Amino acid sequence: MRDRADAARNSALVLDAAREVFAARGLAAGVEEVAARAGVGKATVYRCWPTKDALVAAVTGARVDAFTDRVLAVLDAPDATAAFEELLLSAASTSAENRLLHTGLTSETPALAASRARCRAAMQQLMDRGVEQGGLRADVTAADVTLLFNGFTAQLAAAGESDPSVWRHYASLVVAAARS
Repeated sequence: MRDRADAARNSALVLDAAREVFAARGLAAGVEEVAARAGVGKATVYRCWPTKDALVAAVTGARVDAFTDRVLAVLDAPDATAAFEELLLSAASTSAENRLLHTGLTSETPALAASRARCRAAMQQLMDRGVEQGGLRADVTAADVTLLFNGFTAQLAAAGESDPSVWRHYASLVVAAARS
């Protein structure tokens, strides 16, 4: 029983450390740095995640799940368009400060794909409410928003831009494009 508790504790320590290390350094960071930050050995990391890609996918999936939780929390907001705008502006600020969010993964796990699908579905629900309320265009989908958002974040990251206000500016353009 204690072994399972230790394994769960170590797994949580590694995920927390990986989130911090990859946010600061992106994919340039290595498993050794994550292990050191977590206070465990490399073997402990590899017992839970057989590759660095698997660890990166787990961290990314946790971030996607956290964003999905935020979307689900505002599905019943009185003004779905305002909630949609706040989510995108907040996501832009977070992306400006987190190098992992705008580096391409070399592989996608089934769990990460499922997390992304849940996120798109939740965002589509929110956007559908915005359409019903008259604030968002009916011809704009969550997939469209994802494509536009990922496009500007990739360009800003490639340019080395880290000012959150610049990232929010481009997110506001995406919101403006989605408004009715």
